[in-house]
Amino acid sequence: MTQNIISKRKKSNPIISIVTVCLNSEKNLEETILSVLNQTYKKIEYIIIDGGSADNTLSIIKKYENKIDYWISEKDEGIYHAMNKGISVASGEILHFLNAGDCFYNDKILELISKEFIKNENIGILYGLTECFSNDIGIEYIAGGKINKEKLWKGMPVCHQSIFFKKELFEKIGPYDTRFKSMADYEFILRFFNNYRSHGFKVYFLNMPLCKFDLYGFSSKNYLKNLDEIERVSKSYYRFGFIHHFYFFTKRIKFFLLVFMNKLKISGLYRKVKYNVIYKKIKKKEYD
Repeated sequence: MTQNIISKRKKSNPIISIVTVCLNSEKNLEETILSVLNQTYKKIEYIIIDGGSADNTLSIIKKYENKIDYWISEKDEGIYHAMNKGISVASGEILHFLNAGDCFYNDKILELISKEFIKNENIGILYGLTECFSNDIGIEYIAGGKINKEKLWKGMPVCHQSIFFKKELFEKIGPYDTRFKSMADYEFILRFFNNYRSHGFKVYFLNMPLCKFDLYGFSSKNYLKNLDEIERVSKSYYRFGFIHHFYFFTKRIKFFLLVFMNKLKISGLYRKVKYNVIYKKIKKKEYD
């Protein structure tokens, strides 16, 4: 009798904790909140960690307060410190970060995620593709793909918006390392792949878009800072040789070429061709 009860519990729908981190996000927070609340899957714990916004963000949070399980607004030490706060208060078996401006690909995504975690035991990380778009530039493309462990040294292979975690994973291998300000999620992925088998976890890939990511706010300055941190994180896990150094050198050359194209006002055209034509053709073949 006891065995039957345990079996049913294993197959019951898990609680999914969704953590939204935001700061002065009055322009795009409501869209993110509605993306969570409109999910057909209802065993959701919704958490919002605000960094002490000075705009209308808190009014938006309070508008939906009765549907938010936990929220706080206070100064923090950056996005990953805020995400760690969300981890510490989350009680669901599955954990996901959907920050302000991000949305689920459709309203049935969490139903799908729940079924996959039930069907595939010991999943530590489940991940998929991401639809990236920028209305100001006029681009839309699918990013991501199956993780190649041999190429992890190159940088974050998956958008964090499309990663779902087993909550106990953070208890076993630790939270985000806040020494890294923009690439702590990449460091966490490297740490996970170095340890997951010893903890009995599995990795599962869904070859479909799970979330939408607005590229609004992208800047070349952020790109270069992020690249510097990617290289720093990578060096902490790999013995760097000529190929590694040359790869990051070429990425910096590409950055300066983009800056030059910006000055010529042709960078928008370059990105439209790259993402609307080339990327779409490649990704369409991969997941159609």
